[in-house]
Amino acid sequence: MKRFDKGYIYSSLLSDLFGSLVVVFIFLKDFFLDDESNPEDIIAAIPFFVVAFIVIYLCFIAYRILYYKTSGYELTENEIKCNRGVLFRKRSVLEYKKVHAINKKQNIFHRIFGIAVLTVDSGSTNTSHQAEITIIEKEKNVDALLNELNELKEGGVRNAESKQPKDELLLSDEDSLYRFTSGKKMLYTLINIASTAFFTALFAVLTIIVLGICKLMVQQSFLGTWGQYFLYAFLITVGAMLLFSIFSLIGCLIHSFVGYYKFKITRRGNDIQISYGLLEKHTNTFSYDRIKAVKITQGVVQRMLGFASIRLEVIGYLNNTGDDNKNADLGVLVPFCKYDEIGEILGKVLPDYVPDKKQTNAVSYFSFISWFALILGIILGVVLLQATIPMLIFNVSYTVIKTVAFAVAGAGATILVVKAVSAALGYQNNGIAINNGKITAYYGGFTKNVTVFMARNLIAAENVTTPLRKKRGITSLVMHLKTNALSNEVKVHIQNGVLSEELEKLLVL
Repeated sequence: MKRFDKGYIYSSLLSDLFGSLVVVFIFLKDFFLDDESNPEDIIAAIPFFVVAFIVIYLCFIAYRILYYKTSGYELTENEIKCNRGVLFRKRSVLEYKKVHAINKKQNIFHRIFGIAVLTVDSGSTNTSHQAEITIIEKEKNVDALLNELNELKEGGVRNAESKQPKDELLLSDEDSLYRFTSGKKMLYTLINIASTAFFTALFAVLTIIVLGICKLMVQQSFLGTWGQYFLYAFLITVGAMLLFSIFSLIGCLIHSFVGYYKFKITRRGNDIQISYGLLEKHTNTFSYDRIKAVKITQGVVQRMLGFASIRLEVIGYLNNTGDDNKNADLGVLVPFCKYDEIGEILGKVLPDYVPDKKQTNAVSYFSFISWFALILGIILGVVLLQATIPMLIFNVSYTVIKTVAFAVAGAGATILVVKAVSAALGYQNNGIAINNGKITAYYGGFTKNVTVFMARNLIAAENVTTPLRKKRGITSLVMHLKTNALSNEVKVHIQNGVLSEELEKLLVL
């Protein structure tokens, strides 16, 4: 069995160097930052700081060396084997024909020493929390292994006759199919900032209204005159919008320009490969026929401006974060594009998953809000009784009681208005299309979602209704998909009950 490359030790110890400094600082920061500490005490404590750092770093060194000596991999005729772990040893064996996700990752420390991490997964529900196979090798060796495993997972046997090179469809900046250009990245950033500013302003306005009602009812002067009140409220709102927008700007710029650096999609035969990243470079490869669903998402601001993002749900699509890599059920296919371009992009990348137009619409608006309004009314009634009864017992001023009652009612009305708007959007969005074994589900309120999946991935369908809705032939459809993740449901609400019968015919038993 071949050991991992020694670059693993060097790259890990380089990152552990910073980790050791952070750990020591966390334990000793109170001493160094204490106002009562004088320079003499700090100088005297430096040897203890150095000793603590050396001890912690030696522990990291011992762990990395042991991990290197106890870990390795082997490619046999029919399967790939991998050993790893120190305290808890793990041995994994995976047949080539069961491989369906192969991902490559390089962080900045890996790139310094020219190594990369290759993870291989079968999509089994028993290993959904981590990769089944992890290999740490020189980058050129990882690239060779990635190509070889892509071939072996279809042939199933190593050293078989070499196949002809597959036709490669390059979906990148070069052929103009999808380009995540600097202009699109800036627009993506601005839309995220606009979303942040919009919801910040909305929350601020609601807060101003509630405080204004309290000021009017209690008639207290501590909030100043009405002119001062609205001036302060306006300035605070603008300040909050600017503050959160700045954080959003920094985060989005890093995410779009660094996280999605050289974003590229490549399709080779039945395999799709997505690569991106500057500081941490990812190359994720998975089989076309193992895609569970395509999900198109639009936030409120994106809907206003006509943009969307496309994500994939693929069992075994990994989000590489360490030696044992956690599974991520959603993978980015297109981070940002015009909504009108979705059909063209999917037609070239995933032609089977182009969404169909809605064949049905939600049949009742009231059903979207009825249960929520009932539960909200009960909660507000209980809160109002708990707040006012003690005040009545202790003879609190009627003005105060009235103010509390109006504040509770105002908060409830505000929540109900927000829900009413969300319900109106949900009523407009919800619908479904069934066409030649393909199901397109439209749902969501403020965030509009379109999920496209094949009937072969449908394992169960629920018909959720109430006696009153049943009389009117109304139901909510809950569709369960094949997946090893928790997000295996697609819900479409308030539809015609006949649809459940059509879904039952599509079930793959």
